[in-house]
Amino acid sequence: MIQYVPGYKTRNDEIIARLRSISGASAPLDPELAIKKKAAEIAIAMALLHGGDWRVQIDHQEGFLVVARRGRSKSQ
Repeated sequence: MIQYVPGYKTRNDEIIARLRSISGASAPLDPELAIKKKAAEIAIAMALLHGGDWRVQIDHQEGFLVVARRGRSKSQ
């Protein structure tokens, strides 16, 4: 017998998720995940604009975020 296991803690959580889905709104992101996503978007935009391979370095302890081109090999 297959038993249904709810994917939400409460019925209210399920209703809110359904309303978000219907309205096209996404679920709220974890702030660290949102920062990673936005930094990756910037790295992609820099690669499209300037070419090359770009990296992201984030240090939440120091409040530090870098988007930089990866080092080029000496043969280039």
